[in-house]
Amino acid sequence: MRPTLKNIRPLFIKLQVARRKRYRDAGRHTPSMPNFPTTLAAAFLVASLCAWFIFTGMAHLTGADLGLWPNKASSVPPERLFDLTRSTVTGAGLLAGVFAIVYAYRKQKIEEANSHRADSDSLGTRYQNAAEQLGNESSSVRLAGVYALSRLADEDSSQRETICRLLCGYLRMPYDLSSPPNGEREVRHTIVKVITEHLQDPTADSSWCGYDLDFSGATFDGGSFAGSNFTKCTVSFAGCHFSSGKTLFDRSVFEDVSVDFGDGESEPAVIDGGLVHFVNAQFKAGATVSFIFAEIKSGSIEFGASEFHLGSILTFSSCQLDKAFIGFGGPIWVGAELSGGEISFDGATLNAGMLSFMGANFNGSHVGMDNIKQTGTFIAFDDSFFGSGRITFNDARLATGKISFENVTTPEAITTPWPLPLPLPPKRRRRTRRRYGRSPERRGARGA
Repeated sequence: MRPTLKNIRPLFIKLQVARRKRYRDAGRHTPSMPNFPTTLAAAFLVASLCAWFIFTGMAHLTGADLGLWPNKASSVPPERLFDLTRSTVTGAGLLAGVFAIVYAYRKQKIEEANSHRADSDSLGTRYQNAAEQLGNESSSVRLAGVYALSRLADEDSSQRETICRLLCGYLRMPYDLSSPPNGEREVRHTIVKVITEHLQDPTADSSWCGYDLDFSGATFDGGSFAGSNFTKCTVSFAGCHFSSGKTLFDRSVFEDVSVDFGDGESEPAVIDGGLVHFVNAQFKAGATVSFIFAEIKSGSIEFGASEFHLGSILTFSSCQLDKAFIGFGGPIWVGAELSGGEISFDGATLNAGMLSFMGANFNGSHVGMDNIKQTGTFIAFDDSFFGSGRITFNDARLATGKISFENVTTPEAITTPWPLPLPLPPKRRRRTRRRYGRSPERRGARGA
């Protein structure tokens, strides 16, 4: 469906409400102005009273009697009356100076309010123009709208999160890969790029780190989130379709974050031809990445050279693997560092394809294969190092698939139960080596 201003209008509701609130806030900065004649009369009365109180007060201090009552006579000599009058004028002048300062302060506040209102009007106009650009039929105009919103987010921190949600909402719009609108792919990849640029440095003033990202139901045909910092937020890819291209999370950091490709309640993601890479990513304490009930029909999910730290959770529970590849190392990437945390395939259905832990370093993580149903998938632990941690196959139903522990030492130390059924036959082992390039020369090149 072609994006137009009409069908993306719901995405701008929050933005428009926020803009109107800015107008109301701008109006509050303007001091209330009473009627001018009333103000002038009140000022004259106050000035007269202040002058009289200054005059009588100074006369009282000198012991003189001004004869205010009928039974009293004035005791102020003419020369003293002149001194009192001069002092009164001086005091009134000081008081007038104070009034002048107050008036100047008031005038400054009015000018600041006018400036604030002008800025709000300018930002409101730019928001409106960017919204119209993002809904334009021309892809080049939509691209201009994306960059305009990015600049507005950098300049106006109060609207930063709203703009972030707006761009995510654009990606959630229907996207037909069979007949995409002209230039739509470039617009979507540019939005991903803009979001990624604002997730690189959590300490930057324009950072979007910490904002929730909702991509649920979006269709991805590639795009790079490489180097992003997903911290203290929730990221939803529930119901997303990865149908083609490479969606990269390489070198990203996940900490205190929930990343949902399917959490058991939301609609699971579908990977059907797309490549999702977490190569050299870091999963730190508090990171939960879930692919529960995810359908991995074809394509691949790569975790090569990634690091899993204590307190992290990666779960593929109840997922379905069919003619796809899930790799924590090999045959191309260096093995993952499993130094803590939980990796779960409990209840997964492994129909076909390959699940690879080739070259992985098991040093504290728990990899759960409990209750899996293996009906053709090749599970490889070749060339892995088994230091500590656990690999459990409790109640696993290993029907026709193969499990390989080639070139490893003491796998029985951390694998339960042991021995496992269905060892890889020599003929299949040779064919697998040729297919995935597991010759000694290839392994040596990768280790170098």
